Amino acid sequence: MINITIIWSKDDLMTIEATGHSGYAESGHDIVCAVVSALTGNILNGLKLINADFKSNIDENIPHFSVTISKDIDKSKMKDAQIIMKTAYLGLKDAYDSFPKYIKIKEKHND
Repeated sequence: MINITIIWSKDDLMTIEATGHSGYAESGHDIVCAVVSALTGNILNGLKLINADFKSNIDENIPHFSVTISKDIDKSKMKDAQIIMKTAYLGLKDAYDSFPKYIKIKEKHND
């Protein structure tokens, strides 16, 4: 199971974390892992493209991915970062809707 944690601060999506293997198929043939990997990888690509201030951690052995937007990010970059983060969030929710036995999404609100 891939465990995804989404952390919100008010209306801003600040952290996306994904940990584990889906178990859908063997490594190299697991479409669920491939979808989650593509979506999370594109978060980093998008945030780098806009030069956003963020921290990320990737450990392929576990596997584990996390990205957190800096609380001190410039307002205009935050707007762009939110588009990137929320687009990935919607994609991850779609993946969950398609494969609910292999993905779990937990949301936390730090208001």
